Amino acid sequence: MRYIRRLLTWLSLSLIGVVHVIRYWLSRFAGAGEVQGVRIILVQERRVVLVSHWYAPWAWTLPGGGVERGETPEQAAIREAREETGFEVKTIAGEIGTYTGSMGKRDKITVFYTGDFEGSLALRPTIEIMARSWFDIDALPAEVSPANRRRIEAYRAGGRGEQGRW
Repeated sequence: MRYIRRLLTWLSLSLIGVVHVIRYWLSRFAGAGEVQGVRIILVQERRVVLVSHWYAPWAWTLPGGGVERGETPEQAAIREAREETGFEVKTIAGEIGTYTGSMGKRDKITVFYTGDFEGSLALRPTIEIMARSWFDIDALPAEVSPANRRRIEAYRAGGRGEQGRW
């Protein structure tokens, strides 16, 4: 059973990678700016919100997605938080860093964080998100994608303004 779970997690992470490549190429053709993707750490009382996508059901990730034309990365993070979790972000507290993805120097993902949001966690699945939940920031599930785990750990360690590989 453990091997099946590992295989399913690997398949989920592979699908996340495929979706990332598609998002990257679509943003290149749409004329997006330097940053094409965002993630946001929504944290309260040492708990963080993670989401699970329909196309990758055995992996947990931070809420986030692509930056639309005419949108700043901050606006995209606020929009993605609302769409994927149901929370209304009032202000972005800061930025963990901007990272280069696997598609080259124009493939950028910026990670923001905030505790300034309101509302309640959406319970019903959407066309994109099958599940969302709170997790103890000091005891994340094994199924958190490796890159997202690194960003949460950077947040916990006080990392700000990081740059590097996703």
